[in-house]
Amino acid sequence: MRKVLNAGQGWVTAGYVLVAVLGYVDYLTGDYSLLIFYLAPVSLVAWQGGRRGAILVSLLAGLARYISDYYSHSALTFKPWQSLEDTALIVAVAFLVLVMKKLMTESRA
Repeated sequence: MRKVLNAGQGWVTAGYVLVAVLGYVDYLTGDYSLLIFYLAPVSLVAWQGGRRGAILVSLLAGLARYISDYYSHSALTFKPWQSLEDTALIVAVAFLVLVMKKLMTESRA
């Protein structure tokens, strides 16, 4: 049982690291949106790490997105509402991946 828990925590930790790196790259690119790339670690953690990990990593991705947008835009072009929409999309994808995994495992049993 511990190996299963540690494997899930490993995926969550990898998701944290990937989101942090993406957040920094998103900050460096400035005006270009890297939203689609945040979905990869969130989906991976949702599939391998479970519900709690998926929620945590998706919220961290939304926060990284907000921070990178805040510091890479001027006060006139920064739109907090857009960052909230991005966070909602990331969380929705995490839940969709969780539901898809549940449906696929139920159909095999």
